[in-house]
Amino acid sequence: MFDLTPKHALKSKAIWGGVVAVGGGVAGFFGYSMSPEDTVQLPVLLASIASSVGGVLAIFGRIKADRKIG
Repeated sequence: MFDLTPKHALKSKAIWGGVVAVGGGVAGFFGYSMSPEDTVQLPVLLASIASSVGGVLAIFGRIKADRKIG
């Protein structure tokens, strides 16, 4: 019924939400402000960026590899 296998911390929306909250506080300290709408969308955007960068790095690593996958 429920999947009880642990997931990687970076796949957790709660972790990304915490990162955004801390980042927003730090940004506020330096004079930047974020609207409530921005704070809602930012975790999704950051997770998408992280996935994209990971995919690009995986492809780049496979291209630069000197051995075949066996």
